[in-house]
Amino acid sequence: MKEFLSYLKPYRRDTILAILCIEAETVFELVIPLVMASIVDVGVANGDRHYILMRGFQMIILALLSLILGQGAAAFAARCGQGLGAEIRKAEFAKLQEFSFANTDRFSESSLVTRLTSDVTTIQNSISSGMRPGFRSPVMMLTAMVASFWINPTLALVFLVAAPILCILLFLIISHVRPLYSVMQGAIDLVNRIIQENLTAIRVVKSYVRGDYETKKFQEVNTNLQTTAEKAFRLAVLNMPSMQFVMYGTILAILWFGGNMAAAGNIKVGELTGFLSYVLQVLNSLMMFSNVFLMTTRALASWKRIR
Repeated sequence: MKEFLSYLKPYRRDTILAILCIEAETVFELVIPLVMASIVDVGVANGDRHYILMRGFQMIILALLSLILGQGAAAFAARCGQGLGAEIRKAEFAKLQEFSFANTDRFSESSLVTRLTSDVTTIQNSISSGMRPGFRSPVMMLTAMVASFWINPTLALVFLVAAPILCILLFLIISHVRPLYSVMQGAIDLVNRIIQENLTAIRVVKSYVRGDYETKKFQEVNTNLQTTAEKAFRLAVLNMPSMQFVMYGTILAILWFGGNMAAAGNIKVGELTGFLSYVLQVLNSLMMFSNVFLMTTRALASWKRIR
């Protein structure tokens, strides 16, 4: 990991700015449910129109600031990801120039091309796409959870049931997907090799009328890549429905217990509304973080091949 992060040094400024924008955006978004709860409990309850308009204006300002910071975070994260990819490719190509003949024989040309292109693209995409949810979701999850316990500690105990279930599901999915990503990148190597050999010797293939044979050979490796990729992504896509199943189950439980508490006067309607907003933020942050884990798993498989 230390070696991996060393390639980010030229883009240290963009990395820091991206993280700052992400965290500031998260804070502004977390304040909005508190403002919304005060509108219901104070403004609507007392019929204070001026208070409602002032708080509504605050919500609009907070939302606009979050939007601007989100755009900035996306721009800086993209620079980090693309810059990291460029640095890794440069280092790889420089290393290839130092290869001995033994090393050149050990790695096929197609495999080296895949490591310079597909594997690097996987890594840079994981940085560009994963930086925002990776830094945003832990802060959002912890802050929203603290706010939920502050609003109503009894109702917040639902998290203690939902969180372990989500963690177990994520662990099961990643443990099965991780080895398949390495196999999939190896299958891409084989496809690239067949294509490269065919294009290099295309005149010989045509001269000896071996087009059908070459087509059959390509179909074998292409089908192998398709089968491996389908198996990997079939497992990876289970992440979203399993997370949503737990998320909606948690929301139903909170609505059930929270509705009974509101009817008994143990919680205000505004507090329940704000609580639900924080619940959604906690569960969405867990879903985002699980996607980051999947992207990181694939990126680490590619980084292992590059090293």
